[in-house]
Amino acid sequence: MFPMHHAIAERMADDHLPSCWRRRTATGRAVTGRRPVHLFFGMRNPDSDFLYGDDLAGWQAEGRLSRLSTAVSRGAQPRHVQDALRAEAAQVADAIRQGAKVMVCGGRDMAQGVNGALEDILAPMGLTPAMLKAGGRYVEDVY
Repeated sequence: MFPMHHAIAERMADDHLPSCWRRRTATGRAVTGRRPVHLFFGMRNPDSDFLYGDDLAGWQAEGRLSRLSTAVSRGAQPRHVQDALRAEAAQVADAIRQGAKVMVCGGRDMAQGVNGALEDILAPMGLTPAMLKAGGRYVEDVY
């Protein structure tokens, strides 16, 4: 979760800098537009595992985080991140069509499940997670 937390926090910091100090594109233009951030957050127990919950709620209220989908794997109705992705497959596919980047942070088993869900979501578009990765649009921080 920390890499995603850092990425959102960095986006916030850039908004407070004078334009001459902001990050720049390859052509030298200051980065100004922001794509929406949709976070799928998986945890076993929300009471102990909802890391950065206060930050995420604040960022969502400020519009820095456009959507937060949670998946709790322990409890009465277990749900995993890949289940959340499949439940929102149309929105995920739309985001990918519009150039979204995918960042997967967490355990190897979760990452494999997410990869499988993305394979199913991307197949109708003629894409695969490997193609997104080759294009710099799929990044993993997996342990």
